[in-house]
Amino acid sequence: MKKSSILTVIICILFFVGCASIVLPKKGKTDEDYFAYAMYYFNASNYFDAIPAFEELREKFPLSPYAMLAELRLGDCHYHKDELIEASHYYDNFRRLHPSNQYVPYSIFMAGMCHYKEILSYDRDQTAAREAVEQFRLLFELYPTNPYAGKALCKISKAKKRIAEYEFFIGKFYLKKGNNKGAVDRFRKILKKYPHSIDKDKVLFYIAKAIIQSGSRQKGEKIVKLLLKKYPESSYAVEAKELLTRNLQSR
Repeated sequence: MKKSSILTVIICILFFVGCASIVLPKKGKTDEDYFAYAMYYFNASNYFDAIPAFEELREKFPLSPYAMLAELRLGDCHYHKDELIEASHYYDNFRRLHPSNQYVPYSIFMAGMCHYKEILSYDRDQTAAREAVEQFRLLFELYPTNPYAGKALCKISKAKKRIAEYEFFIGKFYLKKGNNKGAVDRFRKILKKYPHSIDKDKVLFYIAKAIIQSGSRQKGEKIVKLLLKKYPESSYAVEAKELLTRNLQSR
């Protein structure tokens, strides 16, 4: 027999052995049977067929503990299909209807992830980032020792960074348009609400610039000097010194 023929036979044998090991379970009559049937599709990432299977389980066995788990899996199915509004609905419902269940921390985390996946670029509205922060913060406050709380802290940090970048973007836009007060308010808001999410030296430099442009030269000079004292190695140090020099010369 030719080598190519032998290889073909081997491939066919492996294929049929593989198929034989992955057998679709019978739907059966019990809630456990229905759950196994739905999980077969879920584990195969076939969410199109998993969704009606979980829904049928919930309809036939509404009081079953498997029906409760099906709610979470339905959330997961929609999440993996990027149907985030539907997924969030199932996660929120699970937390509301089963507040003492062991999977509530997971449901809160995934509800947060639904918002997290919708976070836009720094120059776009950051409503999704703020909602993600709220969900993750709730998880950490209620279940600080849960493993998902640790994951939530990481996501909070990234979401806050995006919000801070957005606020800074708006501040620079106001500054460019001559709205110095609006710019200062935005920059100060960043330092107050997101002090660890953005480089402070950068924010201080633009606050000083906006204040000087508004006519409060001495106040602006103080902030420049503070910047140079606290961050002497800042990438904004050269620009800050030039800003200070120009301001002094213009008096």
